[in-house]
Amino acid sequence: MIWGDERRGLEFDLKTIEALAPDQASLSAASKLTKRSNWPRLEKNEQQALIWGECQGSGSNPYRTVVDTGDHGYKCTCPSRKFPCKHSLAIMWMRAEQKIPFDSSSTPE
Repeated sequence: MIWGDERRGLEFDLKTIEALAPDQASLSAASKLTKRSNWPRLEKNEQQALIWGECQGSGSNPYRTVVDTGDHGYKCTCPSRKFPCKHSLAIMWMRAEQKIPFDSSSTPE
């Protein structure tokens, strides 16, 4: 049994990300975004079980992506019609692999 904030510490694994992906093309596109250079901002708030980042897309403003690591909820400002989008999948993937550090921060608005 998991109590209180212990649930908040749950992390992603690649099987979960694969199950959340709408299709194989989304996973392939997400894999190309798992480089640190694509994400000028990657942060976390472990108490709130949130990870978020900014990914520079084709527009002038970066896409803002947030994921709840507790219940696997996600939101992104990109115009994709796939849910979760490649940005959400990529940030989950990076967190699952734990090769790229996420800075600890207070949650943005």
